[in-house]
Amino acid sequence: MINRPKTLLTSLVLGLLLATAATAAPLKPLADWMKGLVESGQVVGCMAQITQDGETIFLEAYGKRTPKSDDALGTDQVIRIYSMTKAITSAAVMQLVEQGKIGLDDPVSMYIPEFKDVQVLVDGELEPARREVTIRDLLTHTSGFTYGFLATPAIAPYYRGKLVGTKNLEEAATRIAGMPLLTEPGSAFVYGLSTDVLGRVVEVGSGMSFGEYLKENIFTPLEMDHTAFVPPADLEPMHIVTPADGQLVIDEAHYSRENNIFKPDFESGGGGLWSTIGDYSRFCMAMVNLGELDRQRILKASTVVFMTQNHLGPGVAAGPGQRFGLGFGIEDAVETSQGPRGAGRWTWGGAACTYFFIDPRQKLTAVFATQQFPFNMQMAGDFNRIVLESVAQEDAAQQ
Repeated sequence: MINRPKTLLTSLVLGLLLATAATAAPLKPLADWMKGLVESGQVVGCMAQITQDGETIFLEAYGKRTPKSDDALGTDQVIRIYSMTKAITSAAVMQLVEQGKIGLDDPVSMYIPEFKDVQVLVDGELEPARREVTIRDLLTHTSGFTYGFLATPAIAPYYRGKLVGTKNLEEAATRIAGMPLLTEPGSAFVYGLSTDVLGRVVEVGSGMSFGEYLKENIFTPLEMDHTAFVPPADLEPMHIVTPADGQLVIDEAHYSRENNIFKPDFESGGGGLWSTIGDYSRFCMAMVNLGELDRQRILKASTVVFMTQNHLGPGVAAGPGQRFGLGFGIEDAVETSQGPRGAGRWTWGGAACTYFFIDPRQKLTAVFATQQFPFNMQMAGDFNRIVLESVAQEDAAQQ
């Protein structure tokens, strides 16, 4: 359903959440917040799907597909999910761990020999790493590999533009192996290219191309029919937009050859997938069900529990107060009108402002998407809080 409200002050939504009475409308605070994002010009369009106990309790889209036309945004819109790819890649790795084809503490060089002699940049000088990077390091983002856009000035020249023109994932992994680490392996949480390397590890461990492996072992079993590294040829994209002169405009630079998202140079396990909120919700539902959905099991229950525990060592954090498992951030509770909710939920986001979380205690999954640069951390936090508050209000109304 597409709905275009006439008036709403987004700035008041968060302040009113705790005072808003529950109504017959499902998850009303969430709906009001999303409408407000559109009306206030914070997004061109947005969509969300919430499930609980295996049932969809909210599925809505508001606004437009693109600032170039009045095409209404639909909930079946295919979008680039960027780093939400990482959780899926991590699940694929853990499938192979279950099968004994990959070991968590194996050196990456067992699968990609070029990783035998990685180096660390220390005070402007390259030095051999004190130990090899392991599969566990890659899963927890403690390998030391960064991203070019996050790199410090000293290390940036070793990263920026170095993956342009790669022919396949094998070549991409080889190039990454030649990039120096920002920190010693295992010593710090450094967000970067770790999960792209894992995509190549999956290829070596399985004997299949990464995309084929994901399709056969995750997408097909879960009926994620619109998830792939290459979008449908007839795709009408939800354009990625960016602020300019007080309005949102298409980010033309993003569609340049260097950032070609329609014909990628390699299958990026760190950020290359296209999907829909419906498809991604099915992945989340399988995870909240401890690895199974509609009698299709993609992971053992014990594996999901293990993945979603904190795996960062003492003194290592993914962010202020944030823990990290094997492919998922782990968040603290937020305060709602019915008390703390969402403790220990599993979460992450994508560069173009896509977000998800999985709350195992409430059997709740939540997926939100727009397509907008730069990444909006405030919006991600608001989505988490408003969904949890909306569900809390629904629970109170039913008591």
